[in-house]
Amino acid sequence: MIIGHYDHEIWAKGGMATYIRRISNAQREAGHRVHFFTRFPCNGLNLAEAPIVTPTELELFTQAEKLNVDVLHLHRSIAVPPPKYLPTLRTLHGHQPYCPSGSRFLERWHKPCDRAYSPVGCLWGHFIDRCGSIRPHNLVKNFQQTQQEQTVLSQIPVITVSHFLKEQMVRNGYPDDLIHVLHLFAPEGSNNDPPPQTEPPHFMFLGRIAPQKGVDWLLRSLQQVKQPVHLDIAGEGEQEAEMKALAEKLGVGDRVTFHGWVDTEKINQLICGARALIFPSLWHEPAGLVAFEAMANSRAVIASCVGGISSTVIQGVNGLLVTPNSVDELAASIECLATDWKLAMKLGAEGRSMASQQYTLTTHMEGLFCLYEMVIRRSDQ
Repeated sequence: MIIGHYDHEIWAKGGMATYIRRISNAQREAGHRVHFFTRFPCNGLNLAEAPIVTPTELELFTQAEKLNVDVLHLHRSIAVPPPKYLPTLRTLHGHQPYCPSGSRFLERWHKPCDRAYSPVGCLWGHFIDRCGSIRPHNLVKNFQQTQQEQTVLSQIPVITVSHFLKEQMVRNGYPDDLIHVLHLFAPEGSNNDPPPQTEPPHFMFLGRIAPQKGVDWLLRSLQQVKQPVHLDIAGEGEQEAEMKALAEKLGVGDRVTFHGWVDTEKINQLICGARALIFPSLWHEPAGLVAFEAMANSRAVIASCVGGISSTVIQGVNGLLVTPNSVDELAASIECLATDWKLAMKLGAEGRSMASQQYTLTTHMEGLFCLYEMVIRRSDQ
């Protein structure tokens, strides 16, 4: 099979590039030929990853046809539908098809957005709830992109990375029969050791330090934790300086270490030293990648019950779920695992079992190829 992967900037740093790289490597190892297409020039890690620059959709479709691509796998939006003779599907990693800002987060109120898409409601959200930019150029661009998504994604098969995303798509008028759920996979070859029993127990936050990620809520909850604990924050973002100042203001500065951006080796080291990972998101996470990191490393997760997180974090099985913005619930969950090592170990072990049985790269690739074959059959009809 000849497979084409497309993104606007295919090797830009982030989770999308990591995902594309891992599945394309697996596809090549299985004997398939893979091509990469990008709207904007960028460089891969090696010559085999060199992408073909296609600034317009017409050039993308033309290049795919010239290379005899059997399936064009989109990872980002296109402005016009592909020709019917070109088998095409899209993996949806976010909310843009029904949320012009793509955030599903009401920054003014620090809570997730639960409204369905409507031009009037979403304009209200931008101006009153501060869910997105109100600069005229950005505002028009965001709404135009959602309209383009409605046109394209109502005509081609779509893969969502969680049941939550599919539910949102159907709720907003996309055809149910074109939407297929395929969960992401946990990292392979990770830690299988139980959490350390050293005191004080360490907890870890991994992600961007931004309003929708809930670091403010996490620090305020930490202030209420009576048990001696230490919080490691791995990541950077626009709120980093503000959160450092907040930690000092709350009197928990000596209980928090801000590590900034860290590489994979350091991330693994911090995870191995943690009792559990904390995932306090205040927006509707499409899938919840941090949960997969925790499960792969035999660590429990304390997570907010938003978006796709509850598809992978099951209360009392591999983690603890809390209500967004509830300081009391988050503080109680931290204290619970800080004082109950056996429970943290049990939740982490179950998470590891789930990762190795349900969320493997092999399972993901089997499902993906079934969808590829379905798309090819559909285009032949």
